Amino acid sequence: MNVIVIESDRFKSLKGFCFISCQTTYVVVNTFLADAVKQIVAAHELAHIILHRNQLKIAPMKDTVLYDMASQTEYEANLFAADLLLDDEEIHKLSQDEDMDYFNMCKALYVTPDFMSFKLFSLIRRGHAYNLPQGINSRFLAK
Repeated sequence: MNVIVIESDRFKSLKGFCFISCQTTYVVVNTFLADAVKQIVAAHELAHIILHRNQLKIAPMKDTVLYDMASQTEYEANLFAADLLLDDEEIHKLSQDEDMDYFNMCKALYVTPDFMSFKLFSLIRRGHAYNLPQGINSRFLAK
């Protein structure tokens, strides 16, 4: 997609952001984040690049707190990131294991329960019969 991804330690209060400059698209991810969180932030920013490109042309999209369900653009980016990083079939396979509970499934996939909620919410919206064991927490990365 011709996107340049950069890690930076200059923006300690930001998890990540994306912007377009001179017809080049950039994603900047905070160096201080854990690797698993960096992947989620990068996927979230990719969603903005794909879904909200026109808004990027006006100003950078900065995410101090990801997964804000009050904002339509953040909501869309959250669902995109969860669908990109978590495979439907893998979720289905793990959910068939009688010994696998929700939290062990999260552990097996190296994601937080809050992030998994977005994936299950997406699956439910697409007609799959899953239970959402916890609500969607719009500020889980702020912790």
